[in-house]
Amino acid sequence: MKSKLRGLLAVAVFLNGIAISVTAQESFYEETFSLYGYIVNFFNANLYSEDWRITDSDYGNILYGRLKGDWNPGDNLSFHAELAYQGGVGNQNIGLVYDDYGVAVGDPSIYGTVDVDHFWGSVNLGRFDVQFGKLPIAWGTAYFFNPTSRVAIAPFLETIAEETPGTMGIVPSISFLDGMLSLQGYIAFEDKSHKPIAIQQDRDWSYLPFGLKVQGILGSFDLSTSWIKEVVLTRANGYQRNHYVGFDLVGAIWNFGVYAEVVVKLWDETNKRSTFEKEGFFNLLETSVGFDYYIPVLEIDTRLEYFHHGPGETQESAYDVRKLLLGDQLVLGEDYLLVYLERSFLDYFKVTGAGIVNLNDRSIIVAPELSGQPFNNFDVGLGALLFYGPGGSEYNGEFDYDALDDIIPSAGTLDYTEPAIYLRCKLSF
Repeated sequence: MKSKLRGLLAVAVFLNGIAISVTAQESFYEETFSLYGYIVNFFNANLYSEDWRITDSDYGNILYGRLKGDWNPGDNLSFHAELAYQGGVGNQNIGLVYDDYGVAVGDPSIYGTVDVDHFWGSVNLGRFDVQFGKLPIAWGTAYFFNPTSRVAIAPFLETIAEETPGTMGIVPSISFLDGMLSLQGYIAFEDKSHKPIAIQQDRDWSYLPFGLKVQGILGSFDLSTSWIKEVVLTRANGYQRNHYVGFDLVGAIWNFGVYAEVVVKLWDETNKRSTFEKEGFFNLLETSVGFDYYIPVLEIDTRLEYFHHGPGETQESAYDVRKLLLGDQLVLGEDYLLVYLERSFLDYFKVTGAGIVNLNDRSIIVAPELSGQPFNNFDVGLGALLFYGPGGSEYNGEFDYDALDDIIPSAGTLDYTEPAIYLRCKLSF
């Protein structure tokens, strides 16, 4: 009841803010204002199979909405807010899914949430800008894997929302040489897990996440180097505080768009030691390198991206699926390849195909989709998520419960990669 009340209060405050803004515009000064957003309905059918035969199925649905507002209350001032709603039922209710696994994550009957996800203001003072509030902080140039983005946990295989989670913090920046060089940074007031509870350590200076980046333009490339302190609360190991040095670039070579993103973990503040003391360089390295290219003859957009995940494992026997179930990692392996193809036809339709390959165990995710725009601001997509891999591989998805008895008090086999088909409808306004 309390969460529903908070949601209603958030709506009331948001709408009340709109009313106040309009009044201020009429009474005091000229003020620009815009309100827009989108709503998505995502219908999913899981197909349970055995030896390539469908033995059972079930369904789920997610309703997702985003209401956005922009205000300019004065010269050099701007304000932005986003109100998000998400409701999930059936196999798209995260509480019911984890309940199937035997993992308690709260009351599974609570399937709808309302959240003021973005809520920030910006002040421009010539070459100096500062943003503060609950805002998206997403560094990096890569398309799918972003190792330099270490402020919020990015969802894996997101098919609904299009947003970077908001983080409470301050983001200042200053530019030099007519914008050819800039210094950017952030201080975040919550750790990467965005936990919904308060912990005593949160008021300790040593648990404050931050980042500092120098960015410049060299020819057709944007380049940057950074220092990042990541703070994350993991269920398996408690608070982790790590320092990284980062580098990224984006630009073009001939008709190829190219990008790269690299971080290396240098210092483990939690254990007060250099990470090089016990780990090899490639175990501390996370990098995403890729390119995109349009093939004129075939009229196909292509993208290829390689990701090295240092904390991952190269042997299936070393996989710890708890790191996925508890949200500590997005992937289990060490090396991945993303292939993406897209072709438009008849002006209103397009076919896309994406594949993610775990190069260590040769398992794969395939995600084809047919989408179209029958009307302006209305999109429809029919797609599938298909998984394949040998026994014990990541995207074979089957793991023995006996290895998870500390979080799942059951026996049997866990399979978290059932194939699925989905229908997604999006209306923008």
